[in-house]
Amino acid sequence: MAEREREPHFCAINDPSCSQGLQAVWGCGNQFFVFPGKKAILLNERRPLLMKEETIREVKWDMDLHRPVLRKLVNESHNVFTCLQEQAKKTSGAALHPHIIRSSKQYRASLKAYSLELKILADSTIDEEQKQDFLDHLQLLEMAELIWGLCEILFIDSPAGGLVIAPLLEWLRFHFQTGEQMFLEIIREEQPEHHPLYWDTIYRLVLQGQAEHVRRLLSLHSSKHSKAFSSMDELLKKMPQHTQLFRGHSIAEFDMKWRHWRDECERRLEEGEFSSYGNLETIGKILTGNDEVFSEFRDLCETWYHMLVSKLLYQNPTIKGFDLQYHIQVCLDEYRSNTRIGELDNILLSALEYDIHQVIKDSSAVFSNWWFVAHLTDLLQHCGQLDSHKLQFGSNLREFLLLEYATSLMSHKSLWIVGVSYLDHCPEFGRKYLEHFMENISIDSEKKAQKLLHICQERNLAEQAKSICKVMGRRHMQHKRLGAALTWFLKSKDVALSTVIAERFLFEYSEKGSFSNLDLIDNLGPSMLLSNRLTFLGKYREFHKLYEEKEFQAAGQLLLSLLQAKLAPKQFWVTLLVDAIPLLEAQEVIFSSAQTFDLMHCLEELMREFKDIDVREKEKLALLRLALTRNLSRAIVTEGTVRRT
Repeated sequence: MAEREREPHFCAINDPSCSQGLQAVWGCGNQFFVFPGKKAILLNERRPLLMKEETIREVKWDMDLHRPVLRKLVNESHNVFTCLQEQAKKTSGAALHPHIIRSSKQYRASLKAYSLELKILADSTIDEEQKQDFLDHLQLLEMAELIWGLCEILFIDSPAGGLVIAPLLEWLRFHFQTGEQMFLEIIREEQPEHHPLYWDTIYRLVLQGQAEHVRRLLSLHSSKHSKAFSSMDELLKKMPQHTQLFRGHSIAEFDMKWRHWRDECERRLEEGEFSSYGNLETIGKILTGNDEVFSEFRDLCETWYHMLVSKLLYQNPTIKGFDLQYHIQVCLDEYRSNTRIGELDNILLSALEYDIHQVIKDSSAVFSNWWFVAHLTDLLQHCGQLDSHKLQFGSNLREFLLLEYATSLMSHKSLWIVGVSYLDHCPEFGRKYLEHFMENISIDSEKKAQKLLHICQERNLAEQAKSICKVMGRRHMQHKRLGAALTWFLKSKDVALSTVIAERFLFEYSEKGSFSNLDLIDNLGPSMLLSNRLTFLGKYREFHKLYEEKEFQAAGQLLLSLLQAKLAPKQFWVTLLVDAIPLLEAQEVIFSSAQTFDLMHCLEELMREFKDIDVREKEKLALLRLALTRNLSRAIVTEGTVRRT
């Protein structure tokens, strides 16, 4: 089959700054960013400077998946997809096949439901441009249903013995409903035979093998008791039905019954039983498979593939799927003179020729997103209808299409999470794609960040999880939300930035005399061991709690240990030493003489290292020195008294 060429789409950018050329970088999903400039050919070549500001433009395509009305289809089909993948892990071969068939029917049901919803929208829309947009999209959906239905018959749910006429008739009736609709309208008429489309409706129903409907309409004719009408009714009643094949009849038995029935039709036609009623004679010609009458009814058949199924119903009802291709050309020739064979026709031709790769290739070009080919190919792969050879870049066809579909979802503000699920089922490159998306996806809310982090943790994407935490932590730092920033840095176990936040908390305490985010600091737990500053922050807060609970001895011991361990920054020593004053002045002696000497040593070390201490701090340290001296004398007296006792 010849390759089809499609017209490329052009988008003009009317911007003088683009006169030197354009450069582009990929975005996330179906988008990229273009900006003025060109790559330097020589090392010393420079871009000319422009006086005007340069604009970065975002280019997106295949955005119909982003329509609000389409989200339902995306979510429903995702549920079907994931259920099938889970079943494929548990079973395979014949045991999996019923699940594949059920999944295919569920996909078609979702397509149909979406088509109906889109039709309602089109009917209720006043804006002509939007209405046309809905109708164009509806036409594509109907094409998708038509192709999927045929592929299901030929490749997924192949009928017993390979006989395809019965399911193909159902396929026709589903997609060509004019005859059915007119039938329902005509039977409500007082004089049905006078309806202008009475006989056309009968012909349509005969072409679709709906013998019972035809009998019903003929029974409403005023000449129903005539010999000709009775004869036609008898023939239609005797017409062998394909359902007999599922009731124990063999193919040979059915074929023999059909031949006998057709011979009887031909005999009655030749004997002129219908000659007095031209319309009945026409029906008789259809029943005998007369080629000329099918040519006459090309308008009622509407398409070559309708004519193909209708002709084979009466000419070769036991035909097998693979032999359909040998009968196509005659039907195509009936329509080729008036209309050019279109994209849909090419795809259906490929399917009937059992060229499934061409079906997928052409469908990828026709449909504006990857939904159709990704899900259909997944089913075909599970059915064993696709060879498992790898493409040039190492992936198989199923994975390639799933990757493309997932990529198209990743740029959507809410459907990206569905795309992640599809990547999970791409064993070759899915993880690499997911890593790339996690590193580049925009994080526009706390909720989304939590979701992204959860996804990374579930899939052991440690580096990407750290990156998300760092981005969120820095964002909170910029807005001075220290508690939230620390929470994110603790999740990523970022020592450096956790230390920075801890120091900011300490600085805040030095300035205000109190801590913010007490709940967070009080519940640091083992996380405080991440860095020395964080450990100090947690222990220092513990000191304050002990002091508030009047556990002065424990508070004093903890304060001294903090000074001795030198976990606090030297700039904070003044605050720590000043915190000792209330304990030094307490009625009970908290610090022993040795401990008091340790505090004095810390004070002297502080004075040596920091020469430029402001006046207020010097006053506090003077009070501290006095308190230390008093406590030392009290401690010596107390210790001497204890020893003599």
